[in-house]
Amino acid sequence: MSEETPNILIIDDQQSVCWAMAELAKSMGYAAETANDAAAGLGRLVGGSFDAVILDIQLPGLNGLDALPKIKADFPHLPVVIITAHGTMATAIAAVQRGAFEYLLKPVDKATLKTVLSAAVAHHRRSAELGAAVARPISETEMIGRCPQIQEVFKQIAVAAGTELAVLLTGETGTGKELVARAIHRYSSRGGGPFVAVNCSLLSGELVASELFGHEKGAFTGADRAAPGKVEAADGGTMLLDEVGELPGESQVRLLRFLDDGEFYRVGSAEPARANVRAIAATNRPLRAAALSGHFRRDLFFRISGVTIDLPPLRDRGDDVELLIDHFLGRCHPAGLTDEARTVLKAYPYPGNVRELRNAIEHAAAMAGAQPIGPEHLPEALSAPGAPEEGASLERWADRMLERILAAGIAKGYEELMAQWESPVLAAAMRRFEGNQARVAAALSMHRSTLRKKLRAYGLIEPAGADAAS
Repeated sequence: MSEETPNILIIDDQQSVCWAMAELAKSMGYAAETANDAAAGLGRLVGGSFDAVILDIQLPGLNGLDALPKIKADFPHLPVVIITAHGTMATAIAAVQRGAFEYLLKPVDKATLKTVLSAAVAHHRRSAELGAAVARPISETEMIGRCPQIQEVFKQIAVAAGTELAVLLTGETGTGKELVARAIHRYSSRGGGPFVAVNCSLLSGELVASELFGHEKGAFTGADRAAPGKVEAADGGTMLLDEVGELPGESQVRLLRFLDDGEFYRVGSAEPARANVRAIAATNRPLRAAALSGHFRRDLFFRISGVTIDLPPLRDRGDDVELLIDHFLGRCHPAGLTDEARTVLKAYPYPGNVRELRNAIEHAAAMAGAQPIGPEHLPEALSAPGAPEEGASLERWADRMLERILAAGIAKGYEELMAQWESPVLAAAMRRFEGNQARVAAALSMHRSTLRKKLRAYGLIEPAGADAAS
């Protein structure tokens, strides 16, 4: 290799992939060499000089994940870009922890690959120190997905697991925040220690401090014996603070002090105690905005958000819906489902995200018994038509959804729950308020002119000028 021309090694058992990636590298002004299995690739590395490696996972003989540590052992500064057609959280974490520079799914986007190769070459030319990741056994988990957003989450899990920083998980209810927290714990150096989850939204008043930090006998009414808190139970491990935005102000102060120095006081005790706990917080609230507006302690927000991982809603995960359908079916209903039921499951927007999809399939499996799941076995909310039609089932569904909107609060409920169901909900509201547009607009916090425009667009009122034209 000349000093001026970067050289790329491509290891893939598909000749067409090797050719395409070699041509792309050459279009960037690089040289490229190829190998069709790991053994041949390792041989080329010994006899050549390279700035980056593109390594497939599925290879004959030695697979890419097992070849990766061998490459990093002999060439610790050489960037290795892992590619695979079968991306899972386990493979993403294994790749990152074993030292992969990047992890990409096939078919690889050309623009993305160019960006990654350019960064890899620059990284190698600077001879930056690459941390030698420790390989550990990877167990299967419930977190699956192929979409770019969830693959990015998998990589962020691996990065977070390699640090002791506090982690903040954000995302809508049901997106899998506890699963992410458990994965970070499992793949971290604390994986052999305890994992303790606390739902902050279920605690109130004096119970918060007692639940977190424990109490002494007689500390409050009903405290007939001393009891340790969640912090002590999590000593040496990880504590998940779910719905952390619901913590009352005094408990936020106590938590901040503990996170700063590991010291705490049981309720009713003047003697300090210590615990070594890694904190992972989770919230479905816009916590940064709450902190900046004074509704959550700003110093605590910055303390718990050393690493922030945002989980995508299921409606933004594309084909992952079908992947998850088959995953949950495989766990609870080997009889499968009909094409009609699959169509219904794929069309629903899942405001409750992955948790709602799992619950829907488990419900349907119980209803179907030994036969394949049909539309009639699905929860009623899923079986309701997805577009305005005549029929009692649509009206019942729309009435229920309107109640959910009004109960959740307009800003959150309407935007999140009604994004794909606006027409039947507006029809339900018009029925509820007997066609009174002023009352509908007020109930939905919508300007009357905006409401009128939507009603006309959906054919729920006559078009403008219809009376004059008739």
